[in-house]
Amino acid sequence: MRVVVTGACGFVMSVFARRFLRDHPEATVLALDAGEPDDVWRAYLADVAGRVEFEVCDVRDRDRLAGLFDRHRPAAVVHGAAVTLVPEWEREDPGRFLDVNVMGTAAVLDAARRTRSVRRVVHLSSAAVYGAGDPGRTEPQDEDTALEPDEMYGVSKAAGELVARRFATLYGMSVPIVRCVKVFGPMERPTATRAVMSVPYHLARARVAGTPLAVTPRTLRAAGDWISAADVAVALGLLCTRAGVESAALNLSGGVLTPVPRLAELFGVELVGDAERAVLDAGPSSRSGKNGACHAGRAARLLGWRPRGLAEQVAEYRDWALAHPHLFHDHELERRK
Repeated sequence: MRVVVTGACGFVMSVFARRFLRDHPEATVLALDAGEPDDVWRAYLADVAGRVEFEVCDVRDRDRLAGLFDRHRPAAVVHGAAVTLVPEWEREDPGRFLDVNVMGTAAVLDAARRTRSVRRVVHLSSAAVYGAGDPGRTEPQDEDTALEPDEMYGVSKAAGELVARRFATLYGMSVPIVRCVKVFGPMERPTATRAVMSVPYHLARARVAGTPLAVTPRTLRAAGDWISAADVAVALGLLCTRAGVESAALNLSGGVLTPVPRLAELFGVELVGDAERAVLDAGPSSRSGKNGACHAGRAARLLGWRPRGLAEQVAEYRDWALAHPHLFHDHELERRK
């Protein structure tokens, strides 16, 4: 089975590609990204490198996509290429989110629908489509929750979902949509398309350094629904191979809100509330919408997928970080920016 992965150098797609190839010894991956992979990516995929073919490809390049799809004849596509949320980028160039996350999605879907071998396109969306949410809501949100994005990244992801649904209807395509909550895990690092690191990344870095983590006082009141990229990768693999999913939207989430201090305990990191020295600021936002908990019952029902306990997910990432301390050093971060 050949799978095309777009945005292949991103941290979630890196974890997916490696996991899928290890779970499916007969599979191959065509990895597409707008830029050349760095040494970190190549090292991470070294044990499966013989079954990975990389091609530089911007998802907005329709002709390039069409040629690659026609030549490689994939059975499935996992579309993860996107511009992620950075507030400065939204103010400086809001159209970039639409150009890549919407028009790029349309280009990938168009190439897939013209390629007879493609049986499914898995489209990665985000809980950002839920926006600010309902302040009075306390229960986890399911996939029928209204889409009310409140920043350009979320707007582009919601629009991308609509494009995916329309392609599915027009051409009878199978295009399941996954909405990921706050993802963390191996291979998260500063890149050209990712400049804001997750809370777990900062905690892993502090654990590697063996130092407390200075945060703003309000961060001590923040919480999130956290999910490991490794658990997301399992669900994506099932979506590539499992029948009966068609074009459903599925939350990939833990389903509960975990306070930042509790998350720090799992990493074994001491938090220090210090506004002047803080390297991390996370607001205690509303407990719904993009910052709320999401119900993953549909993924459980259709895929038999359930995330591992958060403690196990964190332990796996923490141990990986401790085994790769050089990836968290200041000089390495600066070199990769």
